[in-house]
Amino acid sequence: MAERSGRLFAGLVLTALAALPLAGSAQTQQFYRTPKVLKLGTASAAVSGTGTVTVKVFIKKDGTPTTAVITKSTNHADDAAALQIAKSATYRPGTRDGVPVDAFYTVALKFNGSSVTTGDTSTAGGLSAATALVRAGKYSDAKTEIAAYLTGHPDDKAAQALLGVADGYLDDTAGAVAAFDAAGTIPENFRVVAAKAYADAAVSALKNKQDDQAIALAGKALALQENVNTLFIRGTAYANGQHYPEAIADLEKAKTMAVAGKADAATLNTIDSSLATAYMFGGAPDKGLALAQELRRRDPSNTRIDDTLVAYYNQQASAAMKAGKPDQAVALLESGAMALPKRAAVLYVQAANVLAQGQSPDWKRVKAEADKALAADPNDARANYVAGVALANSGDKTGPIPYLQKAKANAGSDTQLASDAEAALKKLGQK
Repeated sequence: MAERSGRLFAGLVLTALAALPLAGSAQTQQFYRTPKVLKLGTASAAVSGTGTVTVKVFIKKDGTPTTAVITKSTNHADDAAALQIAKSATYRPGTRDGVPVDAFYTVALKFNGSSVTTGDTSTAGGLSAATALVRAGKYSDAKTEIAAYLTGHPDDKAAQALLGVADGYLDDTAGAVAAFDAAGTIPENFRVVAAKAYADAAVSALKNKQDDQAIALAGKALALQENVNTLFIRGTAYANGQHYPEAIADLEKAKTMAVAGKADAATLNTIDSSLATAYMFGGAPDKGLALAQELRRRDPSNTRIDDTLVAYYNQQASAAMKAGKPDQAVALLESGAMALPKRAAVLYVQAANVLAQGQSPDWKRVKAEADKALAADPNDARANYVAGVALANSGDKTGPIPYLQKAKANAGSDTQLASDAEAALKKLGQK
């Protein structure tokens, strides 16, 4: 009679956890107005032909232009003139909440023969209404204004950053991430909103098992604002992708910050659960097992750490089996069963499964392991099935019947197990 029992797990894939609560995401925002050219300067250099030269100028808070560099040019013959015009122009300084500040300003100088005009890239005029709407909390209206503006100014990075803010407050994570990506450098006053958008997008990627994407998104969030939540997100993504050294580094740092910030017990337990897993599967099993046992004492209701421990013992047993050491595999599973009384039945069944392999299994040993599982949980369907199979293969015609009947009755949603138990009963002459 062919036996069927649970296969050893080859490894563990962490579940995509919901992010820890984000702190401080509703901080008061500062609003920035870019500098603006008031009057173009003059140039002694020759103006030649047509084209557009884009110049980035540093404007001091008193309106004085200092350094200038060319960032883009469609006619390099006009580059020298463009630099002279930009550095001798008159500017209104940038402001943050109405206070003048030092800031960079980008001006596009359009040359046509001997005439020069400016395509002002400042958002001060074109986006002033949208900025006011954002400040007033009217994010949907602001988004409409910004979208209209971007139709005519698709390369305006300041507008993209403001769109990211509007989308962020509208909980449009995908839109916010796209806008902040298009903005490139995020203004200081928008970094909190952008960091939250990237972190939220990383959580969504985790849930969709897109671990590499989650790592990249969390990395962008951390570059803007390092906090416990985002370190935990990236650490979990690294662990899911089996990048255990990186996972351990992020999770250890998250734990250090959480402890320093006097995080609540639930947050610390969540971090430790992932950290213990990363230790166990990342080459530091002693640290992982010690942390797991500590966590089980602190939080007896934590079933996830028990799942991790079961998977760890199964993985170790699987490795022993591949190395041709079945007795070592059984010993590992029995150690796990003794360490995890609530999961003992599962692990003893796995030990029985190990002993049932090969051409001539010792069915008495198989039955003995199944009995240990039944001592832990008499109603365990798989333990009853393995016990019945072991007796049947030992030549017992009647002893297996009550075990197989119980296996079938308790199989629940495991339709394959119920079918196997029924087939075994038929072979024994039972209907």
